[in-house]
Amino acid sequence: MKRLMLTIFTSIVIITGCSAENKADKTEITVSAASSMTDCLQELKNAFENEYPSIKIHYNFGGSGSLRRQIEQEAPIDLFFSASERDYQKVMDKDFVKKGDYLFGNSLVLIKSDQTSVNSIEELLKQDGKMAIGTPESVPAGTYAKEALKSWGKWNELKATLVYTKDVAQVLTLVNEGAADLGIVYNSDMKRAKNVTVLKAIDADLHTSIGYYLAVIKDQLPKEEEIVQAKDTFYKFALSDTAKEVYKKYGFTVEK
Repeated sequence: MKRLMLTIFTSIVIITGCSAENKADKTEITVSAASSMTDCLQELKNAFENEYPSIKIHYNFGGSGSLRRQIEQEAPIDLFFSASERDYQKVMDKDFVKKGDYLFGNSLVLIKSDQTSVNSIEELLKQDGKMAIGTPESVPAGTYAKEALKSWGKWNELKATLVYTKDVAQVLTLVNEGAADLGIVYNSDMKRAKNVTVLKAIDADLHTSIGYYLAVIKDQLPKEEEIVQAKDTFYKFALSDTAKEVYKKYGFTVEK
């Protein structure tokens, strides 16, 4: 019996040791990304880690403005996917970027909850309903939404109805749950939308052109060569034809 228990214990130690060793062998990098890219980047991560099993990706999703401020505060971020040219340019101008590039475009849509009888902005105003948009100061989708509403001449009328969110994903959640009657999100967000209907596509001429960008963030302190190489490897993969097919699958506008 003692011999059997010793054999089992030895096997567990060997298995545990191998698991710890395998985990230790992986080079880990942290990637901050706009929340509107959550689903497509999860698929991109799976494809990348299958091709490069020695590298592990950790994501930090949020509004591009909030993520940009984290970088400015020297948070340990390796790469940055921004849904805003403004936030991308700000980290470039402050010399936080080693290299970067444009990825793809997107568009806005006005959506309604399937739980509401509101079918237009005019009906929303008559019924004292609620509209959700991202916080314009920190969420690019909210910035574009504000610009579009101003171009429509509806911004001042709608101010009292607006519910501001920390990212565009939360807009979709509020409309989905019926907590907001209407909302403005990216067209790509509709790939994962439930209990939501598109009322209309928003003309691109009504707001600043929507562009997504990727930046490799400079290391504030010296890092191991494996991490530096892993950052460059993921950057190249994110710009590859394989990655472009993933972006297109999730509704983003990829140039040929």
